[in-house]
Amino acid sequence: MTALPAFAQPRPILSCPVVQPAVKNGARPDPELLKHLVRCSKGEKPAERGFDGAVTVDIAALQVGESRKWSPSRDSGNGKLETIVYPVKVTYSVRTHYRTRIAAEDNAIRILNFYVNAFGEWQSGSEEPVKSAEVKSIPVK
Repeated sequence: MTALPAFAQPRPILSCPVVQPAVKNGARPDPELLKHLVRCSKGEKPAERGFDGAVTVDIAALQVGESRKWSPSRDSGNGKLETIVYPVKVTYSVRTHYRTRIAAEDNAIRILNFYVNAFGEWQSGSEEPVKSAEVKSIPVK
C-alpha cells in the first residue's frame, strides 16, 4: 500500500470560530493564534454530514511584521486612529477534499492586517495579495 502524500493525510479540522483570550490594543499577537484565525478565515470546515467537500487550510509560513497605526484609507474594519495594526505575511494552501479528487490552491501569499477589535479579540481587516495560489486538481485513488 502506498503512503498518502502529506497534504492528503487525515488531520483534525479546526473548530471555528476560535475562542480567544481578551487582549488590549497594541499587544503583540501570538503567531499560533494567528495561524488558527487564518485557517478559519480562509474557510477551513468539515464536510456536511453525509457529503464530501471538507476544506483544510495549511499554513506553510507566517511572519508578523512591525506594527503601525490604523489608516482609514488603507484598513478595513472597526478600528480607530489609535488602533495598532500588525501586518502578517502568510503562505498557505487551501484544499477541498472530495471522494475522487482534491481541489488544491497551493502556496498563496497574502499580507493580512490584524488588529484588536472592540471586543478585545484579534481580527483580520484589509488584505493585500502578494502571490496567487497555484490551482490544481489531484486525483484520489
